[in-house]
Amino acid sequence: MQSSRPPLGKLLKDFNVVTEEQIQFALMEQKATGELMGECLMRLGLVTDTQLARVLADQAGVPFVDLSTFMPDREVLAMIPANMARQKQVLPLWNRDGVLHIAVSDPYDQSVGDAVFRYTGMAPSIHVAALHLLKKVIERFYYLLENPIEERINEVTATLKNNPLAEIDVDTLTTHLLAEAISMRATDIHISPTMVSTRVNFRVDGVMRLVHVLSANIHPRLVTNIKVRAGMDISEQRKPQDGRMRFEFLGDELDIRVSTVRSSNGENVVMRLLGAGAASITLEDIGLEEDQYGSISNLLAKPHGIFLVSGPTGSGKTTTLYAALRAQDVIHKNIVTVEDPVEIEFNMIRQTQVNVQAGYTFASAIRTFLRQDPDVILVGEIRDEETASLATRAALTGHLVLSTIHANSAAAALARLRDLGVSSYLVSTSVIGIMAQRLLRKLCTNCRERFQPADQEMEALGLPAGGTYYRAVGCKECGNTGYLGRVAVAEVLAVSGRIALLMAEGASVLDIEDAARKEGFYDMREAGRRKIVAGITTIDEFRRVLG
Repeated sequence: MQSSRPPLGKLLKDFNVVTEEQIQFALMEQKATGELMGECLMRLGLVTDTQLARVLADQAGVPFVDLSTFMPDREVLAMIPANMARQKQVLPLWNRDGVLHIAVSDPYDQSVGDAVFRYTGMAPSIHVAALHLLKKVIERFYYLLENPIEERINEVTATLKNNPLAEIDVDTLTTHLLAEAISMRATDIHISPTMVSTRVNFRVDGVMRLVHVLSANIHPRLVTNIKVRAGMDISEQRKPQDGRMRFEFLGDELDIRVSTVRSSNGENVVMRLLGAGAASITLEDIGLEEDQYGSISNLLAKPHGIFLVSGPTGSGKTTTLYAALRAQDVIHKNIVTVEDPVEIEFNMIRQTQVNVQAGYTFASAIRTFLRQDPDVILVGEIRDEETASLATRAALTGHLVLSTIHANSAAAALARLRDLGVSSYLVSTSVIGIMAQRLLRKLCTNCRERFQPADQEMEALGLPAGGTYYRAVGCKECGNTGYLGRVAVAEVLAVSGRIALLMAEGASVLDIEDAARKEGFYDMREAGRRKIVAGITTIDEFRRVLG
C-alpha cells in the first residue's frame, strides 16, 4: 500500500471517473463553499462515494468492501468500542485467523490502523468503504448493538403471552418494527392477522421473511397507531385505505406508503419503505452484461427520444433511471425530473415531486418542463394516456425522455404504450430503446457451494455442460439465507430502423422480438443463464424470478 495519497482530482481523472472540465467546475464551486474536492464532487453528483472508494482502494492496493449488504457479527462489532468507531470512522468486519478486517474510507490514514492495533492487539487488514455509507452503518450497527431491537420486541411478545391485557407502548413497538426493517434492508413490512396471532413479515432481497409472531390482541392497537401516523381514518375498518408517513432513523428519512385492507381476521397492513437501500450508483454497478451496458450507453447519448425501463413493482426501475441520469452530461444539459417521491438527491439536476392535491401530476409536470428549456426529462412513471401522449410529444420536439412503464418484457412495453392510446406511428418515431429488468439475489461468496446439476435440469434450462455451478448454503454473513444483495437481470431492445418499421405497422410483440434477435437481442432468461454460469446466482433463484 502506498504511504501517501495522490491529489484526489488527478487520481479520479487518471481512473477516467471525471473529466478535466468537471474538475474545473468543482473548483469554481469549491471557491464559494470551501469544501474538500471529494466532498464537492460528491455533492454535485459528478462522482459517487462508491466510485471514489473503489478508486482509492485500487490505487492503495487494498480491497473495496460494499457495506450496503454487510451484516455484522455482534461479537466482532464489540471488539472496537462505539466511541472509537465513530471518532476514527472505522468498522470491524471479520475476525479471521487472528486478523481483524476493518473498513475505512481513507486507506492512507495510518493512524486508524495504529489505533485499532493498540486497542485490540490484532494486526488490522484494511478494506475501503464508501464514506457516507460507512458513517451510516457505524451509527446503525452500534445503535443496534447498544439497543437490541429484536430483544425489545420479544419482550413485548412474552409480556402479552403472560398477560393479554397488559399495557404496551404501541408507538414504541411500531418504531422498533420500522427500525428493525431498515436494519435488515427490508423494502416492505407485512402485518397480517390470524385468529390467534399477528404475523410480521419483512420482504428482504425480494423474499418474504417471517421475523415476529405477536399476540393477536395487540393487532388492533398496532394498526390504529400505524393509521394515525399515516394520516388515515382510524374509524374506517371496512374499506381499503392508503396513507403515507415519514420515518427518521439515525439520520435516514424514509417515505413510507401504507395500505390497509380488511381480511377475515382483521385489517391487513403493508408498509412500503420507499428509498430503503437506495444508493447513488452508476450503470456499471447495476450488473448489466457488457454488451447491454454498451447498448444503453449509446441510447442515453442520443439527443432526443424516449428510453423506457419496464418491470414489475420492486424490480429496480427507479435505481436504473438514477443511474441513467448519472450517465448524462449534467454540466452542459438542463435536466429536470418529476418523481413520486424524490428518493435520491442529485444536486446538479432540477428535481420535483408529484403533488396530486396541488394539481401537480406527471402529465402537468411535462407541460411545465417544456417551458423550462430542458434537454433531458425524467418522468417517474408513464401510467395513463395523458402522460404517455405528452411524453411522446416531448420526445418528438427534441428532448430525451426517461421513464418507467409496467410491462413484462421490453417488446411488451411497446404494446403497453399502444394500449395507453399512443398510435403505432408515434411509438415508432419516439421510442429509441427499452430495458426490461428483474432482480436476482446474489450468492453469498463466503458460503456458496459447488455442485453439479442433473443433466436433465441443465438441458431444460439451456445451461452449458462444462460450466461451474453453485448453490446457496447459508452462514452468519448472509443471515443464513445463502444470498447477499441483488443484481439486475435485463433485456435491452434498441429500436433500429427495421424494428421501428415493424412498430409503425403495428406488428405483434413476437414479431418484434424475432426481428430484434436477428440484430443481437437476447431476453432476460438468457441474461439470467449467464449469471448462473458466472457463479453470481443459482438455478433455484433463476426459477423463482424468471420461471
